[in-house]
Parts: sequence; structure tokens; C-alpha cells
Amino acid sequence: MTAGTRDNAQLSQRAIYDERYKAGDYDRRSAVRVLTAEREALSRAVERALESNWAGAKISLFDFGYGTGRVTNEWIECCVQKALAGRNELRVVAYDVSSVGLQKAQEALCQAGYKPAEAFAWAPQETAGYIAGSVRKDTAGLAITVTFVHGCEDESPEDMRQLALCANDGDRYLLTTSWYSGLGHVPGKGLRQEYFRQLAELTSPLGEIVLAVSATGDLHELQPEWAERLACGTTDGFPVEVPGDVVYQTELGQPNFYHVFGTELNDHMRAITAPGQHWWVEGIRYPDEEFESPDAEQANYWRVREANESKRGRVWDAHDYREFHTVAAFRSPLDPSKR
Repeated sequence: MTAGTRDNAQLSQRAIYDERYKAGDYDRRSAVRVLTAEREALSRAVERALESNWAGAKISLFDFGYGTGRVTNEWIECCVQKALAGRNELRVVAYDVSSVGLQKAQEALCQAGYKPAEAFAWAPQETAGYIAGSVRKDTAGLAITVTFVHGCEDESPEDMRQLALCANDGDRYLLTTSWYSGLGHVPGKGLRQEYFRQLAELTSPLGEIVLAVSATGDLHELQPEWAERLACGTTDGFPVEVPGDVVYQTELGQPNFYHVFGTELNDHMRAITAPGQHWWVEGIRYPDEEFESPDAEQANYWRVREANESKRGRVWDAHDYREFHTVAAFRSPLDPSKR
């Protein structure tokens, strides 16, 4: 979203997520913080990245829409030692428009033994993205650095990319991820497409991309209403432009723009996949209610796993996307059909 396009009635994503993270309910809405399918998707992408880049000592990961680091931080704390055995350095760059979410993640990492590499410089009202600071931890021969980048949604995707490169000493990333909601809050098909392109540009040609987004099985009850409002021109100033654009109420009662993805995700992935690279889609979560127990999450996971097996090796259609609450799109130099 560019400056000046937001209606006065609409809150920025920065304002919305600052309030959601302050209240705390957003991160506690499920009894299972990280889904089994998310954990597996990240672990497999790391394995592929290491296979394609077997000689590199430094591993770099860019997380777009990092929030409080829900998926990435669990992997760092629980899986990194085994996954990166023999490597010397892991650099994670955490990008989000919410300084509240980023600061919560910083505090959690410091409680886990990370130390600030320098004095942090948070500027919550800054209208240009900036690098706030880093934390570091050395363990069993592996140096782990997490650098926090506070972005601004009124800046361009190119600005985001340049800031992300700066945070990684100008180098492209071995792994680029986004978990669940970051890309869905980008208004306008053209702007979403540009974010996909810039995230791909951030990633080494021999690197991995994992972009998890809401699919059309999510918020299905709102989609007919907003499709009708779009047809009638009664969108109340919200940037509802194409099917899949909706406005929902957060747990704090904030009206919030969101896009749920269908087959246009195929087009986005084709556009960022060069010769010699491969892309595909996998389900992450079925559209059940928020999980009240680990058993409920596991039941959902096994249904997802079975459905993924039935779709493996083909391009998804609209029905496939309507089956899921969340999906992940992957880009890799490795052919998944040969693994």
C-alpha cells in the first residue's frame, strides 16, 4: 500500500498488529502454537537448501511478516543444532511492520540466552523501514544471529528488498519464508505480485522459498458478501478489488483487509520460477476451528498429509484451494518428484 491510498476509516497493518500483539490474544488463539505441517515444511526446505549449498559455512534466512517469530524461533531453538551440524553461522533476518511483535520476539530470545549485539534503536513511529538491532547466541560451534528489521507498509516492495539485503551484508538469502498472513494483508493484485517478485529476488537461485498463505477455504463465509459488495461498488473505501479480497473483524473488533489465495497463487509462483527451478503447492491446514488440544491439531495434520499425497505432482485447481485454510507455495532448484 502506498502513502495516501488508505481511507481514514482504515487502520494500518502496523497499528492493527501493534494492538493485537499488545493485547496478547492473537498469539494465544490456539493450543498449538506451531503446526506440525509448518514445522515439517520449514525443516524440509532447510534440508533442500543445505543439499543445494553443501559447501557454505554461513546459512541465511529471511522471514517476511515475522511477527513474534512463531515458526522460525521454534525451529532455531529446537532443531537448528541437528539441522546445521557442521555449519558455522546462521543469520536470521526478521522483517515485520509491527515493532511490538518484533520486541516481544527479542525479549523471548534474550530470555533463552541470546545477547544484544549492540544497543537496540526502536522507532515505532518511523515512516521509513530501519534495522533496529540484533541478538546473538553461540552454541556448540554455531553462531546464531537474529536481526530485527522494522518495516513500513507505505514503502515499496523494492525498499523492503534493499533493507533486507542491507541486513544480510548485501548477500541474497539461502532461505526465504513467510508464515500465514504477511502476504495476505498486501492490498491489490499488482502489489502482491511485486512482493512475490521482490522476495524471489532476495533469494539465491540455489535457495529455497516457502510462502504460507491463507487459501479460499479460510474466511469462506465472508467471500460471497465481499464479492457482492465489489460487484455493487459498496466496499466502504477498503481496497477490495478482486475475488478473494475480504474485510474481517479481528478479536479486538478492528476491520482488517485480507486476501485469501486461489489459483492466482499458481500464477505468482510461475512468474518467479526460472528455468532449472521448480515450484509446487502443499496444504498446511484444513479449515477447522482453532485447535483446543494437540490431538485436534494432529487429526487435522493427518488429513492434510493424506490430501497432499493425493494432489502430488499436479497443478492445483480452484477446488484444491477451497479445501484448505492455509497452504504453502514452494520454489526450489530441486525437483520434488525425484525425492
